[in-house]
Amino acid sequence: MKSTWQKFQVRYSSSPSSKRWTARQDRDQFVKKAQSQNYRARSAFKLLELDRKYNFIKPGSVFIDCGAAPGGWSQVISRKVLPEFDITTEGIKDFETKLNGNLIIAVDSLPIEPIPGVNVIQGDFTDISTQQKVKELLKEREVDVILSDMAPNFSGQHFIDHVKSMELCESSLNFAERVLKSGGTFLCKFLMGESDLEFRNNLKTKFDSVRHEKPQAVRKKSSEGYFMCLGYKKK
Repeated sequence: MKSTWQKFQVRYSSSPSSKRWTARQDRDQFVKKAQSQNYRARSAFKLLELDRKYNFIKPGSVFIDCGAAPGGWSQVISRKVLPEFDITTEGIKDFETKLNGNLIIAVDSLPIEPIPGVNVIQGDFTDISTQQKVKELLKEREVDVILSDMAPNFSGQHFIDHVKSMELCESSLNFAERVLKSGGTFLCKFLMGESDLEFRNNLKTKFDSVRHEKPQAVRKKSSEGYFMCLGYKKK
């Protein structure tokens, strides 16, 4: 039987021209750690590092994970805030009780295999219809943490990819302004380029603290970065 890592590696990471990709994966310490710790993606270690630094994944909170597939970040959240339990033996009622106020919503246009305690919505997060499904799950609850690991379909032209990544940041921020609670946390991935400074300055008007982070699990040659935003100033 294949491990969880093997199933998701095949499903999301296979490529016809995979020799160089496979060689890089074999050398990657975070790929090895993901395999050994049964995380679905090496990106889990980006979130783990940021949480160690800022401690924003806390029990009893509402989380929205945008661009969640294959589910590595939602795994991190689930493991930290939910107790270990087996729904097949303990039953639905006990399962709901043990959620202890935690609500984890994972959204992606790609399918996500079930994760204990995580509500999965398949759909494009930028679509109003998908956002409405998220709001229905919230049931008027305000959100403590919104995470966006969304990335555009890459064109190979950095400027175009940068602009598309900033559009995804804008979309997730617009949604955050409607549902994030006062003092809440917003984390979004972006590709560095001409307009990220303007977006950062906009974030500074809405949050007490805005930091540019590049976790160790981001590959050195990547232009990928994260805006870590703490203390939402709800109007």
